[in-house]
This record gives sequence, C-alpha cells and structure tokens, in this order.
Amino acid sequence: MINPLRRKIQQVSADGAYDTRTCHKVLKNKGITPNIPPRSNAGYWEEGHPKNEAIKALEEDKLAE
Repeated sequence: MINPLRRKIQQVSADGAYDTRTCHKVLKNKGITPNIPPRSNAGYWEEGHPKNEAIKALEEDKLAE
C-alpha cells in the first residue's frame, strides 16, 4: 500500500495486526516512523529496537494498576 505513493511519508499509524517484523522492516527501509502498538502477547525484539520501549511502557502500566 505504501509503494505506489509518490509523496514522502514520515509516520504511519496502524493497529496491532501490523505489529510484525516484516512491516517494521519495510517502514524502516523507507525511513518511516511506525506508530504501531505492540500486540498483547508481544515479546522483546533485538536490543535497541524502538518496539522494546513500547513493550516496557505497557508492562509498567500494567504493574501500576
């Protein structure tokens, strides 16, 4: 869906269905910032991946409840 667009996309928002390594890789290669919430059963990815910060934030909110 992103390939046919001619204008520069800076950020993409999507639901958890797009929380896959393939989607994140395509967005990274195109220089697009993903705004995709992790799935409820999401695990940590390789060290330094921005998704890890989102998972950590979700876990901390759950512990605060």
